[in-house]
Amino acid sequence: MLRSIKITLLILLLLLAAWLTPSLIKNPGMIQIEVLGYQIQMTVIAAGLLLLALILVIWLIYGLLKAPKKAIKHITANQSRKKFARGLLALSEGKWSQAEKLLLASAHKSPTPELSYMAAARAAVAQHQLERAEAHLDEAEKVIDNPLTVDLTRCEIWIKSAQAEKAMPLLEGILKTYPNNPRAIHLLTQASQQLKDWKLLQNIIPKAEKLQLINHQQSNALKQQVTLERFAEVDSPEELIEIWQGLNKKQQVKYSHTYCEAGLRVGAFQDITSYIEKSQKYKFDEQLVIYWSQLPYNINHRLKVAEKWLVQHPRKASVLLCNAKLQLAKRNWDKAESLLLELLKISPSAEVHQMLGLIYHEQNQGIQALEHYKASLNPNQSISVLEDKSSE
Repeated sequence: MLRSIKITLLILLLLLAAWLTPSLIKNPGMIQIEVLGYQIQMTVIAAGLLLLALILVIWLIYGLLKAPKKAIKHITANQSRKKFARGLLALSEGKWSQAEKLLLASAHKSPTPELSYMAAARAAVAQHQLERAEAHLDEAEKVIDNPLTVDLTRCEIWIKSAQAEKAMPLLEGILKTYPNNPRAIHLLTQASQQLKDWKLLQNIIPKAEKLQLINHQQSNALKQQVTLERFAEVDSPEELIEIWQGLNKKQQVKYSHTYCEAGLRVGAFQDITSYIEKSQKYKFDEQLVIYWSQLPYNINHRLKVAEKWLVQHPRKASVLLCNAKLQLAKRNWDKAESLLLELLKISPSAEVHQMLGLIYHEQNQGIQALEHYKASLNPNQSISVLEDKSSE
């Protein structure tokens, strides 16, 4: 309305200027106007002042005509703000139904109705009314120029209601347009965790830390969780190698046991064999010896390597047990028995007694086999009995 009035006044001024220009050319400094047979003559200054007065009168009349409407608008906007404030207060107090009603009522005459609709959507979610919440967000989207805030709120609601799969496409679209939007990055980290999309989470962690959404300690904790989860979910040797090669040397040392366990599970036996053999040359790890004995791959080579370890570490229980298992697998009963009896002195266990029982059973020594099978039920007590008998 105001714009059309301004245009009308401009046109009138142009027409007036066109009408007065010939008179000014004839008598510079004077204006002579003929209206209905009457001649009006005045100076340019007087005419200008009269014109300004006319414009001012028109402006005042327009203002007076608009005043009631402005007053009504101001009153309704003030009422809307009060309802919005009461709605937010009810929302903070957990009065979800009351909050939703007040917030929706505040939206009708509010200068920022999108805020009322988005807050009402949160109140609806708190009442587990997801369809109603989405309807409120749809209304908010109709009255806002840039739907970014509404879309982010929609994603947040989906994630909180365990519907992260709905949020993912929308978040990806937002990040294509706003790649460093902090709220979108934060929501994407939550969604990827909920969906267990560890590769996506791994890619987003550095940006989240850069934007200071998480601190360095939280970043490291998330990275550790991602690495462990990816190892746990790996289902092929190729995928395992991809994860392993993505780690730096320090990380490889940290996750060496996890790598070996995953490799044994998915059948990456050759890779695990090469890794353990190489690692033991630099720093001997007894847990890797245990994994070495579990490999169902190239028993002759593994026995040869294990025998070297035995020369270097003759009193380590893990090395004795590994050699005993490999000798047992090759049915070298005497060598396996000797190793197990030595191990029995260092670290008695049910497993050692069971293996000795198996050896004696294979050698048709039933009494000794039975003694060791019984001893496996309580290895520490049984060993003391055996030692007493041998001392006699």
